[in-house]
Amino acid sequence: MNIKQIIYFIKIFEFRNMSRAAGALHVAQPALSQQINLLEEDLGVQLFIRSTHGVTPTEQGELLYRHGRTILRQIDNTRDLLISKEGSINGTVSIGMPSSTCKSFAIPLLRRVIERYPGIMLEIVDVPSADLTNLVEQGRVDMAITPNEPARRGLDMQPVLVEERFLITTPTLWEASDAISLDDLTTIPLILPSKPNTLRTTVDQFFLGHRMNYKLVAEASTSSILIAAVKTGIAATVLPWSAVHEEVQADILQLTPLPSVMSRELSLCKAQSLPFTRAAETIRVLCLELFAEMIDHGLWLGAKTTD
Repeated sequence: MNIKQIIYFIKIFEFRNMSRAAGALHVAQPALSQQINLLEEDLGVQLFIRSTHGVTPTEQGELLYRHGRTILRQIDNTRDLLISKEGSINGTVSIGMPSSTCKSFAIPLLRRVIERYPGIMLEIVDVPSADLTNLVEQGRVDMAITPNEPARRGLDMQPVLVEERFLITTPTLWEASDAISLDDLTTIPLILPSKPNTLRTTVDQFFLGHRMNYKLVAEASTSSILIAAVKTGIAATVLPWSAVHEEVQADILQLTPLPSVMSRELSLCKAQSLPFTRAAETIRVLCLELFAEMIDHGLWLGAKTTD
């Protein structure tokens, strides 16, 4: 097994198709297939199930993908450490964050990195919250901002802030007020994230604890779809201010406070077993600085630091 074979394998795994992977790698498909066959022979396991519709990874293939991503990230981190000049901070840093946080935090973070650390190439990965810790464990990202994530073996979790969640509606669907009763909340049509999702779990547990049902009319996989649906007036949703700040400031959407049990805690998460470069540590510190600054300046409604 060599690095080239790992790179080829990962590309096939992600495309689920030999032809598309070969095109992305600029390699002839027969040569790519031969390398994967040699890899399977060397390891003594089948990595993919081939069919006319593409390839499907086996259980062993899933395992190799997780370790292969970790290996490639370690190689990249080692290269960054060796070529960095004394006093300079260089390298690529990848950070995952939920869509709801990404909308208000990603651009300020990018702007600050570009201004202060031109040698750092920042990659922001916007994914559903349920996938974030898996990306960290697999080495796909250096760190992630995770909501309501319990302690997990092999991960360092640093709580950074707590933010309220609000009922998000249009003025025509619900008249904004300082609070909403539980009875009223059960009558409002809701569109919520698809399972598994931390917000969805919180809402389900809240109503289950009160032995009441709520009016779920649709599900969506991303906050952008939730927000678009709410704008039409067909349903309301539950999100933190960070996900809808632009629409609220433009008076397109409105907020109604919900019980405190609906709030969520955001943490910075990194893997204990993977190397953490100077560039990654710089981004971690920058995130903490930016979180505190946005809260102190009133730029993050309903949030407070965990200190």
